[in-house]
Amino acid sequence: MIVNRDGAPFPDILGRRIQVSMVVKDIESAALFWSEQLGVGPWIMIEDALEGRPFVHRGRDSPVDMSLALTYAGETQFELISQRNDAPSPYLEFLQTGREGVQHLEFWPDDYERSCAALEAAGFVEISSIHLPDGTKNASYFESPGFVGVVVAVVPMTPFRQTYMKAIENLAATWDGSRPLRKFPTRADFIASDDFAQATTPPVTQSP
Repeated sequence: MIVNRDGAPFPDILGRRIQVSMVVKDIESAALFWSEQLGVGPWIMIEDALEGRPFVHRGRDSPVDMSLALTYAGETQFELISQRNDAPSPYLEFLQTGREGVQHLEFWPDDYERSCAALEAAGFVEISSIHLPDGTKNASYFESPGFVGVVVAVVPMTPFRQTYMKAIENLAATWDGSRPLRKFPTRADFIASDDFAQATTPPVTQSP
């Protein structure tokens, strides 16, 4: 437990895990660079990243079309995002500055609403959000104070997210260098795959 200067428990605002998210023009080339040159992989690519979830940017609905790819280095999740259209988004705004690379840091707090409120109280300004089909907010992106330097995102860690993220973490921990980029139309397709089964099946141990 972390305590403040007075010895009182310090609130766990952001959670204990982090994602480093990079926005790129060519997601496949970026994934292969990381895997082949830096040994980080395998990358699980979800071709339809939003799967019909409404995307709101700067107060307006925006029909963003994007793919993402995920992997792990230790306990740190890496993400690649590539937007396929010109709908307004924080990703497009980043690319329009002439840059590629790290665009946001993402956290998975236990209390999503409290984390959003704490960030706003600290001077962060929500610019984008992703919603479930029923309208429930499912992710928030915040412009940060200047000394932070990147967008900060917070996302509730739902049981569904926990399931497929843990599988990707397990695949990365046991990766032998083969098939560095593995494509799936949706997260459900990944969960139905042999890769997911491999990552979630306990190893068979021999009796002594």
